[in-house]
Amino acid sequence: MEEFQRLAEERERQEAEETWLQREAIAQRQFQIDEAKRRQEQEEVERLQWEQAKERAEREEIQRKQREEEIRRSAKAAAEFDAMMESMNEYLNNPRLENPPSHLLRVMETHPEERPCEFFSRTNFCRYGHACTFNHRRPMLARIILIRHFFNHSMLQGRQPHTEYSSGEEHLELTEQDLRSDYDEFFNDAVEELEKFGTIVNFRTVRNTLEHLRGHVFVEYTNERSALRAFTNLQGRYYASKRLNVEFSNLKTWRGAVCGT
Repeated sequence: MEEFQRLAEERERQEAEETWLQREAIAQRQFQIDEAKRRQEQEEVERLQWEQAKERAEREEIQRKQREEEIRRSAKAAAEFDAMMESMNEYLNNPRLENPPSHLLRVMETHPEERPCEFFSRTNFCRYGHACTFNHRRPMLARIILIRHFFNHSMLQGRQPHTEYSSGEEHLELTEQDLRSDYDEFFNDAVEELEKFGTIVNFRTVRNTLEHLRGHVFVEYTNERSALRAFTNLQGRYYASKRLNVEFSNLKTWRGAVCGT
């Protein structure tokens, strides 16, 4: 009985030891699996951090190159502008130069790779302005100057009459005669000032109620020197409490540019 009991206890001890060894083996395998998973996650985190650092470095490098390119372009543009102004001043103040230098007769383009904007080509202005995706071709120097929104009149505002006053007396409303009288006054005043810079060949005003066309004035001189003199003297000046915006124009026909709609 004692031997039987001893063998039974030995067998229980062996079974307990085997059970413990099995649990230990399972625990070790689980530990190894968890450790491998942790290392994998750590490696993934490190990989993502490395990729983010690489992308950040590449972004910073691109931004640095863009800043350098912008600085280079700005410096080049400033140098070209200074050279252009110097050349314009020389042409303006040197009467021995009968014709303007060829580099002043260049045409600036907003989107050279795109087709020309039909509206801008015909009228020298576009309702989309700088946001237009088509190409705007503008001369650096020309005999024609464009003064945007130079003539201002309430009859060009395109407003509908108020219903309360729709049956009012005719003489209380502005008429074509009022517009003509005010325009004649404006014309005489403007031409008197503009003729100080040279002989005027054409003076055309856009009678149009659309905001991007309203009141633009084209002035054509006999030569580029007179137009340049007007451009430099009028740019930034004020007329009727408005600052003048002057630029050169390369109109092809007056009929297409001066619209009355």
